[in-house]
Amino acid sequence: MSEKKQRIPTSVKIIAAILTPLLITAASIFIYATEIQKADQIYPHVKIAGIDVSGMTRSEAIQSLGLPAYEERSANANVTFTFPNDSELFIEGDDVTLHHNAYELVSHAHSIGRGRGLLPDFISFLQRRDADVISYDIIYTLDENKLKAIVTEFTSNYNDELNSSEPVIYEDRIVYTKGVGHVNADIPEVYELANNGLFKSLESGNPVEINYSLPEVTGFGSEILDIRDSIFVQTQTSTYDRETNAATQCAVGIDFDPVEAAWLVRDTESGKTVTIPLVFTDPDYTQEHLDSLLFRDLIAKRTTYAQGTENRLTNIRLSTEAINGLVLLPGEEFSFNEVVGERSTERVYKSAPVLSNGEFVIGTGGGICQTSSTIYAAIKPSALLVTEQMRHGRPVAYLPWGWDATVAWGVIDFRFVNNTDYPIRIDVELDGRNVTAEVWGTIKDDFPRVADWNDA
Repeated sequence: MSEKKQRIPTSVKIIAAILTPLLITAASIFIYATEIQKADQIYPHVKIAGIDVSGMTRSEAIQSLGLPAYEERSANANVTFTFPNDSELFIEGDDVTLHHNAYELVSHAHSIGRGRGLLPDFISFLQRRDADVISYDIIYTLDENKLKAIVTEFTSNYNDELNSSEPVIYEDRIVYTKGVGHVNADIPEVYELANNGLFKSLESGNPVEINYSLPEVTGFGSEILDIRDSIFVQTQTSTYDRETNAATQCAVGIDFDPVEAAWLVRDTESGKTVTIPLVFTDPDYTQEHLDSLLFRDLIAKRTTYAQGTENRLTNIRLSTEAINGLVLLPGEEFSFNEVVGERSTERVYKSAPVLSNGEFVIGTGGGICQTSSTIYAAIKPSALLVTEQMRHGRPVAYLPWGWDATVAWGVIDFRFVNNTDYPIRIDVELDGRNVTAEVWGTIKDDFPRVADWNDA
């Protein structure tokens, strides 16, 4: 007997008819969601730096953005500071870890709508298809601490060098740094300029050069005067020194024009060096030159023969010894009485014949008139200026009439002035019975040179 067919209930058929499409749809969705997730692509409507990276994998997005070019630009970004002393601060992007966030943006873009599970991620994907575009800009950043450290070290060293700068004195000039002790490079300002410069270089793709300037200073006049005081040397011409019987040391004057220096400093940028030229003033006479001139020329000379007693010769010798080697500076006057002094027995002068009122009498110091007369006879033909002279009342045996000069203590003197431009020296001595008087000095222009006037 054949089995009877089992009939499927109508309700089951209805349910099956409803569920089957749903299951097929669910399966399709699951397969599609799985494929989307496996595809590892960025969801729709996402842009980075203006480039639509929707549907791209991370590697495709990185390649599309051209990130190697961004990296090259950040590595090449640099800024150079030139400070007033011409020292340079060079900063590269790598020094301060200058980098972009593009890789982070790609990773973030890839993570949009992901990570909550297969179905929620699929729903997010579907929602992104009709959502607004999400845009990201690539941003560069740097390590501020590294930049601050670089700027602080360099700028601090520069300020230390500036503050310790002293005027340098060379042979012909002074080099002075304007603003020492008054101005410094500002570290925050240098940092800000460096930061902006690096990003400007990054944007343009070219190096950035900055000439850093210090604040301008005023009131530097006292500093100029202080520098002048430190180098000033008064010109000193060599002169004759009676104690050493030689020329004194000389000094070349050293100075500079403070007004000119002030203009130079005013027109110079703070922190830069100013070159102040030195002015040298030579002395009228150097020590060597004056030594070569002193008592170089014989201006006057005369020799007379001394007659008479030993007492007379003694008096002549005492008077010549008092005068011998006497130096007269220009403008000084020679006085026989002042130099020889009073002729007295206390000063060892002897009694000898003295011509008084045309007659010979015995007196203390007799014979000394031959000393004064010999000196007078020596200088008479010269241009030396005789200021007081009186001849004897009658001719003397040792000189022509009128070539003699009588003297008497407190009454009659013999005087003359050194009217030359140089010191003169009177050399007078008794050698045996010869009394010789010489005047040595320096002859210039038309001053007469006298070798020997004994034949006058």
